[in-house]
Amino acid sequence: MTKHLSKILTSFLLVMTLIITAVPFASAATLLDEDKKVSINLECSKPDYVFEVFRVATLDTNNSSPYETKYTALVPEIANAIKEGKTSDILTTLDSLNSMSKAESKGIFDVNSNGNKKTFSNLEQGIYYIKAVNYPAGVKDVTNSVVSLPYYDNGWVYSIDSINLATKVVEDTPVTHKEITNSTKGNVNFTDVSLGDTVNFEIRSTTAGSSKMKLSSYYVTDDMSAGLTLNKNSFNVALLNKEGKKITDLDKSEYTVNITSEKAGSNTTFNVALTKAYLQTEEFYATDVYYTSITYSAVLNKYSVVGIKGNPNTEGKLVYSNKNGVESSVDGNTVYVYTYAITSNKIDPDNKPIEGCEFIICETEANVNAGTNVIATGVSGKDGVVKYYNSKNEEMRFASGTYYVRETKAPKGYQLYGKVIKITIDAEYGTFLTDGTYVTNAPENGTASFDCTNYPVTLPQTGGNGAKLFYIIGFVLLSAVAITLSTTFGISFYKRKRAKK
Repeated sequence: MTKHLSKILTSFLLVMTLIITAVPFASAATLLDEDKKVSINLECSKPDYVFEVFRVATLDTNNSSPYETKYTALVPEIANAIKEGKTSDILTTLDSLNSMSKAESKGIFDVNSNGNKKTFSNLEQGIYYIKAVNYPAGVKDVTNSVVSLPYYDNGWVYSIDSINLATKVVEDTPVTHKEITNSTKGNVNFTDVSLGDTVNFEIRSTTAGSSKMKLSSYYVTDDMSAGLTLNKNSFNVALLNKEGKKITDLDKSEYTVNITSEKAGSNTTFNVALTKAYLQTEEFYATDVYYTSITYSAVLNKYSVVGIKGNPNTEGKLVYSNKNGVESSVDGNTVYVYTYAITSNKIDPDNKPIEGCEFIICETEANVNAGTNVIATGVSGKDGVVKYYNSKNEEMRFASGTYYVRETKAPKGYQLYGKVIKITIDAEYGTFLTDGTYVTNAPENGTASFDCTNYPVTLPQTGGNGAKLFYIIGFVLLSAVAITLSTTFGISFYKRKRAKK
């Protein structure tokens, strides 16, 4: 009995000891250490971001009635939200402020300089606001953070182990692409035209920024070949939805066209930019807006290059920047305009050049026969070569296809070639750019050429056996006439004389 009692007493004392020793720990866990510093660990794996840490409220304890531990706002605008315990309202209000001058800045986390992680330690207790103060221009949204330290979770917690800021950003890198909208070859990347023909272009780019993260600039650059003359009055800018359907045309006051280089025989460079004022409106960031569409045209001119090299038109870049001046860009693409030439070689039967032969070229056989709707004329030079020019005396460029040529005048002493000549410029294209061209087959050096032989005119001769024969025949004819006349007059005279007798 004594032993049994002893065991019960021992067990009771052990339990009581555990209870007694446990009470101080439980009590200590509920006590706030007002002097203890707090720390925040931040990380971000994305480059070009800068975050700033602000203390926006202090944590204060009243040691007299009413006893309370409360947050006191350093930024007056969030006082009510703190009092009501609405963290989302605190964040929304802080995000809307243009200035954080009333808050206490605790330092910067620059990912490019600090690496992917940074710890802010030895901080006073309170509410902290982690704000993205710089970011790439393509960012559409950043969710900033609000944390209170310490906070109570079965005891007071004085540090945040990690806030992954990379998960709190929405990035969207835009894309941009140029097309030829009136291609004669059914491919938006190239076309095939004649001198003076108009080529229509469209640059379609996805938008950047957002209503929350408005841009300060948005423009495309263009580098146009010397062989293309820009039509400055042809520009139009529109907003499209994701399916490419037009939402609205922009007013000319809402964008600018800036010619940065222009000279005959040289490339023309320009950019088309949305104005900063327009970028501050909500229209550009509407949920149904997906593309900007910039359309314009150019005319193939006398400086155009014939053959497989073509006349490139390059969209240099789409460039855009955010309100902090951070600029980003996306490379564009190049489209090509191809054209060709026609020449003739005028020779005699001995392959010697003939100068001064005149030709016309038309697009139909009926026109060339009638001499109407002439698109080019040419005259053979001393070397017999015929180059063709339009009515403006510009060396003609031709789209691939079939043309009709007729010689209209031959130099003295030569027969005129009396038939219509059919000349075909054969050009074939592939789907992909290969070795800098879409052309897979074309005339050598981009020029279709043909030979045309003229023979000397054969005229009646004035000497030699032919002349003798002519004289003999004439003599015989004259003699016959004389004999006939003599005979006729002789018979007549004889009859009259006999009648008198």
